[in-house]
Amino acid sequence: MTKNDKSRRMDSDPGEHNSGGSLSSSSSPSIDVIQDRDSSAPNIIIDGTCNACQTEVDILQYSVQCFKCESYFHAVECSDQTYCVSAKTSFTQHLRPALERTGSYENRFGKFFFMCNSCCTECELKKVITHDKRVEVIDKKLDNLRAEFRNELSDLKKHFLDSTNVSTSRLMPADSTNSVNLTPVENVWNNSSRTKNLFTKKVLVVKKSENSGETIDSSILRKTCVENGIQVSKSFSTSKDEIGLVVNSDSAAKTLIDKLKVSAPHHKVQSLPPKTPTINLVGVPNDISKEDLKEEIFLQNPTIKELSTTAAVQGEDKFTILAISELKNNSDLSRATISVSNTIRNYISNGCNDRIYLGNGTCKVYDAFHVKRCFKCQKFGHISDKCDGSVCCGFCSGSHETRNCSSKNSSDLSESCCSNCKNSTNQDHVSNCKHPAYSINCPIFKAEQEKLKRSIPFYQKK
Repeated sequence: MTKNDKSRRMDSDPGEHNSGGSLSSSSSPSIDVIQDRDSSAPNIIIDGTCNACQTEVDILQYSVQCFKCESYFHAVECSDQTYCVSAKTSFTQHLRPALERTGSYENRFGKFFFMCNSCCTECELKKVITHDKRVEVIDKKLDNLRAEFRNELSDLKKHFLDSTNVSTSRLMPADSTNSVNLTPVENVWNNSSRTKNLFTKKVLVVKKSENSGETIDSSILRKTCVENGIQVSKSFSTSKDEIGLVVNSDSAAKTLIDKLKVSAPHHKVQSLPPKTPTINLVGVPNDISKEDLKEEIFLQNPTIKELSTTAAVQGEDKFTILAISELKNNSDLSRATISVSNTIRNYISNGCNDRIYLGNGTCKVYDAFHVKRCFKCQKFGHISDKCDGSVCCGFCSGSHETRNCSSKNSSDLSESCCSNCKNSTNQDHVSNCKHPAYSINCPIFKAEQEKLKRSIPFYQKK
């Protein structure tokens, strides 16, 4: 090794060094003596002399070289024992051979290194600095995520308010220097001229000819709709083989009625009132009457009262409380079944989050779909007073009334049989008919509920 090589090694880490150190792994140290090293480290060897005890040191026998800064330190027999790396025997027999990989340590796994205190401290500081930088980066990422979350939440809130057309007035603090006077925005739900157009689809039925009793010619009906620009959402056949049409507006319904008087004068057109939703209001007091409940709802929910007036003008049911029944799982509260207009149902859903103010709190609103089922023949769509069918048991499908069935009180449903599923053309229904006809899990009952739901304008909008 040349003198220049030694100088470059010295200049690579000119920091201050303390005595002692730690052992890690290294190759055998060089025995060259560093001439121009900082002498502030207590037991560093400079010009062959220990900086601590000022005695000449046998580099080969009693020194150890730092793996990082490559400086030599007095390892044993220093007059100040504080700076000795270890006892002489331990050093010569174990530590030195381990560092140089000689003797019994020649074929051992791994390598040992010695590092002075200053270099150890420097490495630890670098780890701390690296850790702090990582923490700083993580903090910045968290701040960015928080900002993004706040922005997304603000956008969602704005989108919700826009979609429901619900306006709320926000007042600035009175002592704010930037405060402004905000004029409250009109609640559109109270504007009957705007809400009356929310659900304007009309159902028309074209009756059979008064002369021949025949259904209207489909080509005449189609030509009338096309030539007058009438938008028809749906057409269907009624149980009497008459043609039903769902048009998109009051004006379209009026136009079609007027035009068919000319193109098909023998066919009368009947306008059917729209079907209205039914809701269950859960959590009302047990001791309240229908009249008192309606009055309380109108007092605490003035918009519903206003919309009920609009519904009456449009020909829909206003706000009719059909029944109040005790909850099965809570005898202290009841459930009110209420028929409401499509507009009121839309307001309760979008404007009130399916809750109605009542008393000192709110009550949750749930949809209710009451499907007609005949107690005589068990078929859907009519009631027993207008039934021409045969008597059928709702539990076992036998030829007797349900109340006279000897098996209906049994907990074993294997004796049950749904007559609707049993006689269905759908084989899945036939193979799964082991339930009463009045079961809420009956697939045909569920299909009838869905059919009823699709016929109500409010659910057609969803």
